[in-house]
Amino acid sequence: MKFILSGVLWLLLFSFLPRLVRSQNPSRNNYSTELHGWAKDSSGVPLPGVSVTLGGVSKGTQTDKEGYFSLKAPAGSEVLHFSIIGYTSKAIRLTGSPEYTVRLFADTRQLSEVVVTDGYFTQAKKSYTGSAVTVNGAENENKPSAVPMVALQGEVAGLNISIPNGQPGADVTVRLRGLGSTALNSNPLYVVDGMIINSGTLSRLVQTSNVLAGINNDDIADITVLKDASATAIYGSRGSNGVIVITTKKGRTGKPQVELDAEFGRTNNIPLPAAGQPLNGPQFATLFVEGLNNNGTYTPAQVTTLANSYNIYGKYNNWQDLVHRNGSQQQYNVSVRGGNENTKLFASAGYFEQQATTLNSSLKRYTALFSIDQKISKRIGFTSELNVSNVYQPTPDGGAGDWANPIFASEILRPFQLAYNANGTLNSSSTGNLGFTAHYNPLWIATHDKYLLSQTRALGNTTLRWNIWDQLRFTSFVSIDYNVIEESKYNNPILGDGETTGGANYEYYTRYFNWLTRNQLDYRYTIGRERDFYVDAAVGYEAQKSSEFLLNASGTGFPQTQSSLTALANAATPTAASQSLSNYSFNSLYSRLSFNFRNLYSLSGSFRRDGSSVFGINERYGNFWSVGGAWNLDQEDFFKGLSSGSSLSSTKLRASYGTNGNAQGIGNYASQAQSSYGFNYTTGNGQDYNVVGNNNLTWESSNKFDAGTDIGFFGDRLTLTFDYYHDQIARLIQSVVISETTGFANVPFENSGAMVNRGEEISVKGIPIRTRNFTWTTSANIAFNHNEVTKLGNASGVNGNYYLQKGYNYYTYYTHLYAGVDPSNGTALWYTDATRKATTTTYASSALEPFKTATPKYFGGFSNSFNYKGIVLTADLYYNVGNYVLDYWSSRFYDGAYYTFNKYQREYWNRWTHAGQKTDVPKYIAGGGTQSTSNSYSSRFLYKGDFIRLKNVSLGYDLKNLR
Repeated sequence: MKFILSGVLWLLLFSFLPRLVRSQNPSRNNYSTELHGWAKDSSGVPLPGVSVTLGGVSKGTQTDKEGYFSLKAPAGSEVLHFSIIGYTSKAIRLTGSPEYTVRLFADTRQLSEVVVTDGYFTQAKKSYTGSAVTVNGAENENKPSAVPMVALQGEVAGLNISIPNGQPGADVTVRLRGLGSTALNSNPLYVVDGMIINSGTLSRLVQTSNVLAGINNDDIADITVLKDASATAIYGSRGSNGVIVITTKKGRTGKPQVELDAEFGRTNNIPLPAAGQPLNGPQFATLFVEGLNNNGTYTPAQVTTLANSYNIYGKYNNWQDLVHRNGSQQQYNVSVRGGNENTKLFASAGYFEQQATTLNSSLKRYTALFSIDQKISKRIGFTSELNVSNVYQPTPDGGAGDWANPIFASEILRPFQLAYNANGTLNSSSTGNLGFTAHYNPLWIATHDKYLLSQTRALGNTTLRWNIWDQLRFTSFVSIDYNVIEESKYNNPILGDGETTGGANYEYYTRYFNWLTRNQLDYRYTIGRERDFYVDAAVGYEAQKSSEFLLNASGTGFPQTQSSLTALANAATPTAASQSLSNYSFNSLYSRLSFNFRNLYSLSGSFRRDGSSVFGINERYGNFWSVGGAWNLDQEDFFKGLSSGSSLSSTKLRASYGTNGNAQGIGNYASQAQSSYGFNYTTGNGQDYNVVGNNNLTWESSNKFDAGTDIGFFGDRLTLTFDYYHDQIARLIQSVVISETTGFANVPFENSGAMVNRGEEISVKGIPIRTRNFTWTTSANIAFNHNEVTKLGNASGVNGNYYLQKGYNYYTYYTHLYAGVDPSNGTALWYTDATRKATTTTYASSALEPFKTATPKYFGGFSNSFNYKGIVLTADLYYNVGNYVLDYWSSRFYDGAYYTFNKYQREYWNRWTHAGQKTDVPKYIAGGGTQSTSNSYSSRFLYKGDFIRLKNVSLGYDLKNLR
């Protein structure tokens, strides 16, 4: 349910109603004529919110949702004015009639009033030379996501957002225009209200956290995604992967407006595909006995004895149902905004809670935002903002392959291992698993273990503005991003990972203090007397430092009968305690110069010199720059003739080229030779030189080219954007192998690699239907990306499961090629080489070959919103096509090597059972036997990653329509 009360709360509204009526309707004694009518667009569709005023009188009215207006005019009134943003204003002379209907036409020139904010500058969209997409916060504020990036998925062409797990508030993988680095962080740089923040997972125990989960979607005014060099070069050494600028809501001039928001929702788990569902009890029993018989080392009597000892014919569970539940989400927000010419205020408070569909997975968040914009004098003012949040996040233990993970447990546990004892209590037994004693009851773990994170954040800034004179402006900005993270992991002493130590507890404390200051001069020079020809110039200095403080302790041996006594003070044996400090700093000079002639031609250039503490002493400074241009053809005289009578309303051509760098995720001291203590000898403290330094280590560099066009049709009711980009990334930081005769076992970093990303992006957005009662708004985008490694240096030719070679996509799989099953005996086969002409039954004899990639060929989103008399239906889809996914753990759920694990339904229904059978699932043999390598890594476990996902659908009613 969503409801908005515009104005003030109802009680205050009724109190002020007479005053409001009087303010809009001056003394009736001065009026002699009542006027009324309608305002419509060029198609005859009513236009709500049009300002209607009388010539010579400052007060007036606005059209309602039907485009209707009514006001009283004093005697002698001659002109009626109509205006609304996005349409040409119109004035009509009063003829003595009481009724008037006016049609307003879309004004494409008013695109110059739409602005793009990149964190340093605010520029008119019409004159902007870069490639940037702005998503209005109102589009996502009602979507039930704990992290803003989740709501943004599928809304920006070229922005690929992957959600690795279902934990509310978890980190997401974000790639803008492809992979940006091979060893460093490839996520974009995040800027919140001008502050370059530490992003991603800052926690150390809970690996599913995300610092952006502290931002309330309802507090976001807009999110701008900066793509090309013209847009990102101002961020210099940190803009290579793109920049995402989040701007929160601010106060504005007008009467106080209070907004209340309440939302509720339910979440159901989508069943697994039939082929991937675990076996039920009878199916597992059949496969278990068959595997033992096929093993060839057990007599029929021994098979019967083993089957009975594992009770495979008794009661059984459906573990999928036991570890999952119905999820829910709810949030409540209240905000107030308003102000006058001198003071503008915005304040909000919010509560968000989400229960996932998995045991022990949830998130609670409290947020508060306060913003004040104060004018001190005619030329001096300041803005201050404070955003405070606390995120409390219980999560399941472990990753994808950890035994205590309830999702993993629900797939590996035999259906005959019962969750409950006969008396209804939880079963704490983990015995009888043929040596695999780590098969824990996830319900017991969820009840007695804890895995918690509490993250408190304060993000504040103050900007001082001084208009030295009309053309020269000085701003001074300071911001602090303060994060405190408290994590706790407790393993109970009865069952699970703490069983062998009598219980274990780990407590981690993490603190980040990140500050940034920026001083900037902006100057506008108007050439001659023509005010439409101007030059903007800016220069600034920026400094940033982030300090990290880490503290952790652990202990073992906890009371077995008191599950609440989990504090470290109750541990019998302290096992570890450590503390460390680290920091990084940046020092920067930047400048920008742009030319604009009547919004017809625009040129821009930027330059930044960055210094960073994280790189080698010989290479700590770097220069980054960009140039860009735009040509608005619709401002040309010849365009008016070409577009006359056609649907074409605007056309803009733009191109840019420049350089960026990347320094994210390298580590604060990666370039320095390091030694550490703790290598003790008897009672002496030992020191070890354990890291090879590189005094020449420096930024990765990216040379970016972008060319694009923005086209509008039907008065820009339909817009089309196309971009082509070519991003050449050089000096890739890679680990290189050195001889251990140097005395060092580790591999250092070097700038030794290169790769290319190139592709195309297409976006369409429009309003196909707009009538008096019905509006349909739609948008769609698609992006194509091609990645190619062009230089490797001394790096290894294999990177885990990937084929790291020149000329290939970085995420090309390197694997044995699976050839299926020999129909005569059920033995697994592999191809001997890439020609796929010959096969072998020996896994080691098959060749490793490059095969498919993990990179999608194209991806995008499709959104629709339908509004019928205030009833709003919204649906968002996201799709991904052309990549392959490695299901590493599926090797445990196929074949008999891990025959105590449960199996996939596909294994049961497709396994080889008789001579002549054609299938790709080998003969099932307990322990593997002759099939011991059939579950080894190969193309057998690579699956198409194509999907289309309905990520959000909502149906609501806007109560404003009741007015």
